[in-house]
Amino acid sequence: FCNVCGDTLPISTQKKVKCDCCGELNTSMLYASLCYSAQRSFEPADTLLITVSISSTNDFPSALRDKRAVTAPTALVSTDTWPSIVMQCQKCSSKEIRYTTLQLRGADEGITVFYFCPTCSSR
Repeated sequence: FCNVCGDTLPISTQKKVKCDCCGELNTSMLYASLCYSAQRSFEPADTLLITVSISSTNDFPSALRDKRAVTAPTALVSTDTWPSIVMQCQKCSSKEIRYTTLQLRGADEGITVFYFCPTCSSR
């Protein structure tokens, strides 16, 4: 973790690693632990650093990650089925506005109303 901002540091085989968030140079814990291991086993640290492999979460298959997608709730997709009211659009001054409601937060909070103007497509 970064000593200044607390953000997680990227894995690096270098002695110093730069924080992606604040730019602070921090001592690499991986480098320090490999150097310590090398001193205990009397092997040069450079030999141990060569065998380090780095992978990301995308390198491993995941059914859950494959299903992940940014999608709108189905109630927001088709505005043709939304009821309409007589109300003036703030952008084009049309007299007809369509709307729908969704419960986005907890049950103890109010509903969210979404408005759509069929004339100018303003939301």
